[in-house]
Amino acid sequence: MLTNNLGLKLLSIISAVMLWLIIVSINDPVMSQDFTGIRVTMLNEDAVTDKDKVYRIEDNSDFISIKVRAKRSELQKLSSEDFIATADMEKSIKFDNLVGIEVTCSNRNVKTTDITKSRENVVISVEDASSEQFNVGVNQSGTEGEGYKVGTAVPEQSLIEISGPASVIAEIARVEVDLNVTGFTTDQIKNCVIKILDGQNNQIDTTYLEYNGKTTGMNVHVTMFKKKKVRLKVDYTGTPGDGYSFKELTFKPETLEIAGTEEDIANIHEIAIPAEAVNIDGITEDTQINVDVTKYLPENIRLGNEKDGSVAVQVTLEKKQGKTIHVPVSDIELKNVPRGLEADFDKLKEVEIIVMGTSTELAELDEEEISVSLDLQAYSRAGTYKKALDVEVPEIYSLMQETQVEFKLVKRTAAGNKK
Repeated sequence: MLTNNLGLKLLSIISAVMLWLIIVSINDPVMSQDFTGIRVTMLNEDAVTDKDKVYRIEDNSDFISIKVRAKRSELQKLSSEDFIATADMEKSIKFDNLVGIEVTCSNRNVKTTDITKSRENVVISVEDASSEQFNVGVNQSGTEGEGYKVGTAVPEQSLIEISGPASVIAEIARVEVDLNVTGFTTDQIKNCVIKILDGQNNQIDTTYLEYNGKTTGMNVHVTMFKKKKVRLKVDYTGTPGDGYSFKELTFKPETLEIAGTEEDIANIHEIAIPAEAVNIDGITEDTQINVDVTKYLPENIRLGNEKDGSVAVQVTLEKKQGKTIHVPVSDIELKNVPRGLEADFDKLKEVEIIVMGTSTELAELDEEEISVSLDLQAYSRAGTYKKALDVEVPEIYSLMQETQVEFKLVKRTAAGNKK
């Protein structure tokens, strides 16, 4: 009887355990759940970098997804942050470009064997390391405050050393920092983002690049200039071609906006373009000459707008006309008459001189300002000769041609009679 009771008790216990297991299995079943976006940490990178090599991770293979099989109650406690994925570059590298991935869970109830990875390896490429120095430029954007202009924008480093894969370093065309100057009116220091650009002006991925002494930002020291409008003065040099006279000179713009420190611009009221910049020598038609005004700005002075650097100078000519002037022979001054001789113009009473000038100039011509002379220094004997008269006219006029005159040198008698 006692034996029968013991058997029944054991059967009852086994049945209870099985019933409990069935209940637990129903209420807390073993399930599978996916976890994504787990980043693989690379270990012992110096196994590559100590050999003057660098590596790059290909195809985002350092991010994996996993499938975990565990009880529902355990799965409910887990998130992606509970898993640690590593790839040991010293112990787990294969074929020079595959590094094995290991995943562990911070929950001890989840074993490594319960985890299935979406990939087994991180794919890398290994190449030579390179380092090079680049000038740092400033890419300015935005509009300064009213009446002000950026005078200087100087990065704290004019050069920056960049290290990384040789193939990436070779793509770098320039390095610059972005400076937004919107509303600036005072000197200041601005921290700016460093950009690495290739020859097509595309930004290069800097994931595998290192900046010597810098991370991603660089300070730029900004000095602001005050703007001021001043007048322009333009002079010219030269003489137009034959038959033409200078009429007028106009230019645009007539004023110029400059920029500088308040001290530097205080006493500047005019920018002068010198005569040698506008040479009209020999021109025979109205001409426009474009002058780069930046060459004539005082030291430490800049343009308020860099696009205003060209001044268009318009030179207008007027075609000359001729006016005939009748000069009596008696008004011709004789110079250096040989001793014992005198000039005889025979029946010639007057000579004609054609003076060239614009209509306005000719209307204002004073004939009393014209001097006519005949220099006889080259002659010492009596005879008949022909020579050009020496004619002097005011500077703004010219002569159409030489005026030749025929004369005789004859002996002077004691009584003054000619022989």
